[in-house]
Amino acid sequence: MEGSRQMNTQKKTGYPSIDKPWLKYYTQSDIQNKEPACTLYQNIYSNNSKYLKDTAISYYGNKITYAQLFNNVDACAKSLVKYGIKEGDCVTLCTAAVPEAIYLMIACSKIGAIANFINPLFTTEQMVQRINDTKSKILFVMDEMLSYIVDAVPRIGINKTVVMPVTESMPELAKLVVCAGQKNWNKKRTDHKGFYSWKSFIKYGNDYNGETERSYEKNRGCIMVYSSGTTGASKGILLTNDGINATIAHYDNENFNYERGDTFYAVIPIWFSTGNVLDILMPLRMGMTVIPELQFEKERIIDGIKKYKPTMTLNPTSIWMALAQSKKGKKIDLKAMKYPITGGEAVTPQEEKIITDFLRKSGCNAPLIKGYGMCELGSTVTSTSPEHNKMRSSGYPIKGVTVAAFDTETNEELPYGQRGEIRVNSPARMKEYYKNPVETKKYFYEDQNHCIWGCTGDIGYVDEDGYLFVEGRASDSFYSEDGKRIYLFDIEHIVLEDEAVAQCKAVAVQINGKFKPILHVVLKKNGVTDTRTVIPRIHKKLSEQLSENAIPVAYKLRQALPVHPNGKRNVEALKAEDSGFVDSRGNAWKVR
Repeated sequence: MEGSRQMNTQKKTGYPSIDKPWLKYYTQSDIQNKEPACTLYQNIYSNNSKYLKDTAISYYGNKITYAQLFNNVDACAKSLVKYGIKEGDCVTLCTAAVPEAIYLMIACSKIGAIANFINPLFTTEQMVQRINDTKSKILFVMDEMLSYIVDAVPRIGINKTVVMPVTESMPELAKLVVCAGQKNWNKKRTDHKGFYSWKSFIKYGNDYNGETERSYEKNRGCIMVYSSGTTGASKGILLTNDGINATIAHYDNENFNYERGDTFYAVIPIWFSTGNVLDILMPLRMGMTVIPELQFEKERIIDGIKKYKPTMTLNPTSIWMALAQSKKGKKIDLKAMKYPITGGEAVTPQEEKIITDFLRKSGCNAPLIKGYGMCELGSTVTSTSPEHNKMRSSGYPIKGVTVAAFDTETNEELPYGQRGEIRVNSPARMKEYYKNPVETKKYFYEDQNHCIWGCTGDIGYVDEDGYLFVEGRASDSFYSEDGKRIYLFDIEHIVLEDEAVAQCKAVAVQINGKFKPILHVVLKKNGVTDTRTVIPRIHKKLSEQLSENAIPVAYKLRQALPVHPNGKRNVEALKAEDSGFVDSRGNAWKVR
């Protein structure tokens, strides 16, 4: 039976952090159910120790039980400890979510070490610097990612590199079909000095009979991921057992209707906090079956959803839109889908309607679950639920989290509806930017009540019902001639309301020494009969709603927006373009 909802009978003060209006979406038992004081390993083991025959991981048809999961975790722990890995040491991984990476991640929590996930898309210089900063003694690399890191290996202080074959946990038939001829390819690269096979690594610890499990210690780091580095040097984001357990605890509530054996199709790369915390660790803690996807690629993910018919999956909005508008999507069966989740990208009202209609037609009766998060804050900050949603919102704070908008000049919290920098107080926040106290201090703000807030750099507001509305990045702006700050996302929000527009991006460029906005527009593939009318119509609408200095001076229609290898939009490339623009009347216009 559902418990009674938490009701706040006090008169509202007008400030989210005091009123916490989102508590009405939780029962009293939800709120009282706190994260356990234990390691991540202990949390996962204790909830599954009586269900060891259940399937933990489904990998290319190989059903790996919880008993096998924990046996492999133990084997990894023994080899790591015998090799000399101690509490607080970093174990570096450059890999996708193969089962061996999952074993290592949980084993690191067990022995008190840190699973240090390197982004394979980093440059060689970034890899060398990040790995050497951690003083890792051992490196694990998935064989298909050796080419990404091979140039860095001679320059890092590691003398043991373990190569994990992508085929290691596949059934025999899948090995033949998926990786025919790969055996020789792997051998050629693991015969070199300092390179070892996965089997030899596991065999190394077979005769170790000493203690492997470290007792729980509050605020101990266990997983490290990295900031993108697109706006500066990438920083190690150190997450703790307590923080990850706090995020997991949110999903152990009455709004989250899961069952043991439900399947989670894990597509977000494991080197992001969302990829390891939400896609892998949370489902395993709940007794679900994780289906790891090794390649973050649109067509593979669409095929995977069609093939596996998962109970849950988390995808960027662009993937859901691609599925909804693809030929494959017209014949897909989503009756088993309980939680179609999106995050990482803004969801426009039009997109939400398209995806929701698609889900209904495909047999899914669940609404699209939206969320907002950040690696520094442990992944999820806010989320909608099947029962509670608002169009355009990113949901309400998850259990234990407080969200508010702040004036960055005064550090004062803003009332409902007033936008400012989104700041978050969360038990899941990172311990630190690894060995970087200066940047750590910049990210966190401690108020007069000693409440610690993560300063996200995003602009948004909280409404009276506790829903968060994210507008965009604070840095996505410029100062006009009269000294006023112009947010480029204000332009984009208006343009995206046009029925002909699929995507757009406004950028500020210097023209005659002054910053001016220009707009890049991608039109929908179907339904646009006369492109010549689009720019004048958009310009007119912007002129009616924005100040003169916020109206774009030039426009460019294009087939797609450029992106970085990590999937983020390449804004610098857009700023560098100087041809193909028109003014509001459609006349050719030169940026420089």
